Amino acid sequence: MAATTFQTSAIDTLLRFFSSVTPLSPHAAAAICNCLVLEKFPRKHLLQQQQRMATHLYIVGKGMLRSFYRHKGKEVTTALGLENCVICALDGLLSHEPSFYNIETLEESEIISIAFSDLEALYNDFHEIERLGRLMITRYYLEQEAGLRSLRFKTAEERYRELETTNPELLQRAPLGYLASYLGITQATLSRIRSRY
Repeated sequence: MAATTFQTSAIDTLLRFFSSVTPLSPHAAAAICNCLVLEKFPRKHLLQQQQRMATHLYIVGKGMLRSFYRHKGKEVTTALGLENCVICALDGLLSHEPSFYNIETLEESEIISIAFSDLEALYNDFHEIERLGRLMITRYYLEQEAGLRSLRFKTAEERYRELETTNPELLQRAPLGYLASYLGITQATLSRIRSRY
């Protein structure tokens, strides 16, 4: 009974989120539900590994995900996601080649996944799901672009203050080292900025 309640609650929340992006008919919502898999994972579990094929999109039901890559012995955090955030290795999904990114849990997490092949089949069957996918990818792209502009044109303190405004919960929950990497600054710089607020 607990597993059923857990699954229903997380997927209902996700469907409400999808419906806030674009309306879905009951038939389309049911078709999406049939393709969703909800699982619990411990902290530091790798869902996607760098240089492996990407096959799924991941939505945070509860917990936190991080996307990162390893370069010259260092880990670079490219995305941090809390509840209802979609994280995927989009480069691998779209190119059908091994991905440049890792995706891992940073907390004990409830993760909803959908196979990209299932999603493409849903796009063919339901115009409204295709629209949802397009809007979600557009949102994802715009967030990535905003992040790149921020790294290029804003100071470390401006980037921190922006995150404080747009996603304050992330500042409370994300480990300091990963947060610093995500902001493109050193941990020492982040500590100095935080000490001023």
